[in-house]
Amino acid sequence: MSIFENVVAVPPDPIFGLEARFKKDKNPNKVDLTVGIYRGEDLKTQVLRSVKEGEKILFNVEKDKAYLPMGGDEQFVLESQKLLFGEQFCKDARGTLFGIQSVGGTGALKLAGGVLAQEVTKVIYVSDPTWPNHIGIFEGCGMEIKKYPYYDGENHRLTFERMLDTLSKAPEKSLVLLHACCHNPTGCDPSQAEWKELSMLMQKKKLIPIFDCAYQGFGKGLEEDVWAIRYFASQGHEMFVAASCSKNFGLYGERTGSLSVISKNEQLTRNLSTVIKYFGRVNYSTPPRHGSGIVTVILQDLGLTEMWKGEVEHMRLRIEQKRNELYNALTKQFGKDRFSFLKRRQGLFSMLGIPSKQVDRMIDEFGIYLTRGSRVNLSGLSEKNLPYVIEAIVKTME
Repeated sequence: MSIFENVVAVPPDPIFGLEARFKKDKNPNKVDLTVGIYRGEDLKTQVLRSVKEGEKILFNVEKDKAYLPMGGDEQFVLESQKLLFGEQFCKDARGTLFGIQSVGGTGALKLAGGVLAQEVTKVIYVSDPTWPNHIGIFEGCGMEIKKYPYYDGENHRLTFERMLDTLSKAPEKSLVLLHACCHNPTGCDPSQAEWKELSMLMQKKKLIPIFDCAYQGFGKGLEEDVWAIRYFASQGHEMFVAASCSKNFGLYGERTGSLSVISKNEQLTRNLSTVIKYFGRVNYSTPPRHGSGIVTVILQDLGLTEMWKGEVEHMRLRIEQKRNELYNALTKQFGKDRFSFLKRRQGLFSMLGIPSKQVDRMIDEFGIYLTRGSRVNLSGLSEKNLPYVIEAIVKTME
């Protein structure tokens, strides 16, 4: 008998499992609307021009491939924090703001979860719904997952009052995972007024914010998309921010991200920094250097920074264009009210609000792949495939 006799297979990942099935599908008209990767009108993921230029410079200035320090590239961390908090806050909060380079945004969340589960609490509240991997990440840290109401799928709106009611009953020092912008999977974000009310409640109840910032620049803009993070920071929250360079720099496979922490004073920050670095050390030793090197070069070169900002804006506008085209096409078929909520969404994803049985038919009969919750990646749409997608939605609703 094998020592692995009692190992039970884990079910396929809900996103990457669909991607694997898509690749095997023989339907010549198949459409992939699943994995969170930005695609251009040709439906290909291209390397940004700013990244290519940054790599050229990096090739010439990089002296070796030695290990980075446990905390990663300090210049990369600083530049990442300027994007998140603004340059002035980074100067003012020196001593109470700490950062570490991580293995992507997922790695940042894992570091935060491990440290907080050991040092503060094992209770974390996540939105319902949320990115499925959030559950696995924090369960893997030994945390107890609780959900707060977030989205009313029937009426296509944020359930803000129910969200506040649930969090108002959470135990003190509970963790609350918040999507900084472009909520995954709904694309539905709180308003600034709602963020302010949430901040007030969390301070009153002594709840700890963990922001997941994976889509900065894909919603309303690079500055606008981190408004909530900056507001919470300005209000004196002790908080964690996990940030990813995968989407807005197109560095998916380079696994480039950061974790930032704000605490009450310099001594607490020093203590916390040693614990976070230790968790990084025992998980992956030191982070990879290539992606962080590219980002640092770009953000420290004015010309490349402007080029990159232009590319991010181009991606944002294409996503917005595809959202509008989808809405207009659906409006012609179903009237202006049925899918009007799409106009109020932002970011790479939206949920169509169609039942799972219809989703199954779209996959099985048309080869159009979206999650069972009807989440679509808008950049997977093109002028060529949109009519086919609309046809599938219409026919599977019959």
